[in-house]
Amino acid sequence: MSGREGRTKRFVVDTNVFVAAIKPFAKPVRKSRENTKALSLLIKLIVNEQLELVGNSGLVGEYRRLAEELNSETSRLILRQLAEKVKVVEIKDNALMRCKPHLPRGESADVMHAATSLQEDAVLITNDRDFDGIRESEIIQVWSISEAIRMLL
Repeated sequence: MSGREGRTKRFVVDTNVFVAAIKPFAKPVRKSRENTKALSLLIKLIVNEQLELVGNSGLVGEYRRLAEELNSETSRLILRQLAEKVKVVEIKDNALMRCKPHLPRGESADVMHAATSLQEDAVLITNDRDFDGIRESEIIQVWSISEAIRMLL
């Protein structure tokens, strides 16, 4: 195991990772399931004991809502495993205040997710362009889903 893989790494998994992983399995009959890399990434994040997942109560609530919307056995199974693995933390005001100026107005959930990443020294995995400003500020480390796949799979 290389040094990068040998130490525990923390991640905040944005909801669009969950959707990208589960959506190909959401419909009862789906012709094409060729892109399962997002699902492979999510499964690795869940089962690998070297990787920690952190979040806030709002994020876990968003996972639950999306699992209901996607309405598949896969979404329920992944949600159950993900909810068990994510360490839910209380976000401190100073982390929120540091992140807020770097995110679009009205995106309180995004501010919470970024603040969770900052407070817990975790990499945020997301394809949401709303995080571009905070990525550029380098207050937190933000990986796209493709970057996370490249780094972890």
